[in-house]
Amino acid sequence: MTARTESSSVTRPPVDTHHVTRWVVLAVLALAAVLAFSVRGLLAARVVQSRAVAMIRAGNFAQALEEADLRLSREPDDPHLREVAVLAARSHVDLLLERKTPVADVAAWLEDQLTRRPYLRPALAGRLAELQAAARTDRPVDPEKK
Repeated sequence: MTARTESSSVTRPPVDTHHVTRWVVLAVLALAAVLAFSVRGLLAARVVQSRAVAMIRAGNFAQALEEADLRLSREPDDPHLREVAVLAARSHVDLLLERKTPVADVAAWLEDQLTRRPYLRPALAGRLAELQAAARTDRPVDPEKK
């Protein structure tokens, strides 16, 4: 029987820390890149939303709708932009009615918007039906009625 000495103990092969470190660094960089693109998209959407809200405040409703719609074509599920687009379309309808635009023309504009921008339909289909009914009976419509 041989005695074990310190020099004869079993040693593990050295771990190549250089390769492990490289993979950890690559994983961190990949995660950072994914997060950067995610944040960039979110920030871009909020910038568009802010611009569209400023346009609404300035009375540029159709332009605000176009601005929001451009971003919604890339991110159709953004509820904040969708809300701004609905507000812009609703406000534009009210503006047209206040300017005494014929109700049939206002209804046609809104119908076109709902066709081109289906995300507006849940919020504005009722308003379109009201405008179309008013156009058929030739009665005035209250611009403030939502």
